[in-house]
Amino acid sequence: MATVFFDYDGTLHDSMAIYGPSFRKAYAWLVEEGHMPAREFTDEWISQWLGWTAEAMWTTFAPELPEEVWRKAAGIVGQEMDSLTAAGRARLFQGVPEMLSELKGAGFELAFLSNCRNAYCEVHRRMFGLDLWFDAYYCAEAFSDIPKWQIYQQVAQRHSVPQIMVGDRFHDLDVATRSGIPSVGCAYGFGREGELDAATVVVASPAEIPAAIEGLLGK
Repeated sequence: MATVFFDYDGTLHDSMAIYGPSFRKAYAWLVEEGHMPAREFTDEWISQWLGWTAEAMWTTFAPELPEEVWRKAAGIVGQEMDSLTAAGRARLFQGVPEMLSELKGAGFELAFLSNCRNAYCEVHRRMFGLDLWFDAYYCAEAFSDIPKWQIYQQVAQRHSVPQIMVGDRFHDLDVATRSGIPSVGCAYGFGREGELDAATVVVASPAEIPAAIEGLLGK
């Protein structure tokens, strides 16, 4: 049976519920320490960074910050996200559990592929019972934060074929286009205009994913 590789934040997890307040907390620390000017951010602006590794995000957003400073800020974001998750603030997109159960029940192998920290993945595995659906977990931190498409190419041979990538950002479509596999682009996620242009098929909700995958497999 085919393997479906899933991005997590913005594809399964509605991340802004915990990322928005966490980013603002870290930025407030940067302001207090005199590293950045006071500034207000909309959720829409903050959401552009979802799906990036911490290093890529901070060195793009604030390239003038010394590494020890942005790493401290990234740590604040991570700790607060984990804390908010433990407090029950994290949430999956509506319909995600049912969608994953449908795919699992149909015999698909499911793999988690995310630009996240190992601890973040573990917290969410426990919180949402992800082991009910997923057969394997691949987090960027475990691969020294190399690009997601490179992680995929290192692990793809461990899984059955054909393989499909599902995600909401350009990092996810890079996996597919660089590896020659089909992709499902999630328009309900946090991608910017044009990011899903390379997707084989685009869906507007998690509920549409099983049919999209069946269509790609010609079933």
